[in-house]
Amino acid sequence: MDRLQAMQTFRAVVEAGSFAGGARRLGLSNAMVSKQVARLEEQLGVRLLARTTRRLHLTAEGERYLRGAARLLDELQELEAGLGEQRGEIRGKVRLSAPLDFGVRELMPALQAFEQKHPAVRLEVVLEDRRVDLLAEDFDLVVRIGELEDSSLIARRLMTMPMHVYASPGYLARYGTPGHPDELRSHRCLHYSLQRDGPCWTFLVDGKPQRYRFQPVMTCNNGRALAEAASRGMGLVYKPAFLGEPEVARGRLVHVLDDFVTRPLGVYLLYAERDLMPARLQALIHALCEYFAEEKG
Repeated sequence: MDRLQAMQTFRAVVEAGSFAGGARRLGLSNAMVSKQVARLEEQLGVRLLARTTRRLHLTAEGERYLRGAARLLDELQELEAGLGEQRGEIRGKVRLSAPLDFGVRELMPALQAFEQKHPAVRLEVVLEDRRVDLLAEDFDLVVRIGELEDSSLIARRLMTMPMHVYASPGYLARYGTPGHPDELRSHRCLHYSLQRDGPCWTFLVDGKPQRYRFQPVMTCNNGRALAEAASRGMGLVYKPAFLGEPEVARGRLVHVLDDFVTRPLGVYLLYAERDLMPARLQALIHALCEYFAEEKG
C-alpha cells in the first residue's frame, strides 16, 4: 500500500467527516477509501477512527497520527511547490478565510481573475463569519471587515465598504419613515447576531458617533437573509451596500437615515510576516489588492 496515499485518504475522510465525503473529495469509490483506511490501521496496529452509525470519531491515536500526517503532507506539498516555483511556475495551495456574504458577492470574481492567470494554484476558501485565528488555524490569508485588533499580522486595505440603513417601501408605508436615530426604539429592527457589540447601530449625530441600542424583532447570523427579510417588509436593516444596493435597484429596498450614516467600513487582507513568502502567496496578495483597487477604488 502507498503510505502517502493512505495518509491523504485518512486526512480526507477526517476533514470530510465521513468515508463517503472523503471518497468524493478524492474521486475514489467508498469501498476503496474504506479499504485504504482499514489497511492503514492494520499496518499501524492501532484504531484511528471510531465508527458509529451517525459519524466518525478520531481515537486518541488517530488524533496524534492525523497531526503528524498532516504536517508531513503539507511539508511535501510545500517542497514540491517550491521546486516548481524555482522553475518559474506558480503552483501549490493557498488557504484563505473570508466573511460569508463578502466572499460570495465580492471575493469570488477576484479569485476567478486570479485563477485564470495561475491555474496551477489550488485555492482552499473557507467562508464563515466568525473571526478565525490565522496562525492557529493554518490560514495563509484572512479577509476582515471593520476595525482591526492590534496584532503582529500585516494588514492591506482592499476597499472601503459603504453602510446604509434599508427598509422596504411597504414597511415605511405601514410604520412610517424614521427621521432620526432616536426613533429606532419605535421601529422594528433586524439584528445581525454576530455583531460583536450587540444589538446597536452607530450613527453620526452632531458630528460625533453615537450608539443607539434597540430590541430586535428578529436576529439572524446571515446578512443576505436579513437583507431579504427587510425586502419583505419585516423591518429595518443596517447592512453593507453590496447586500442592499441590488435590492434598491429592484425597488425592494430604499435608504433610510442616510444623513446620519457613519463612515464606510474598511475591508482588509491579513497575513503573517514571513522571511520567505511563497510565490503563489505573493501573487494572490498582489492580485487581490490590484483587483479591488481597480474595481472598487
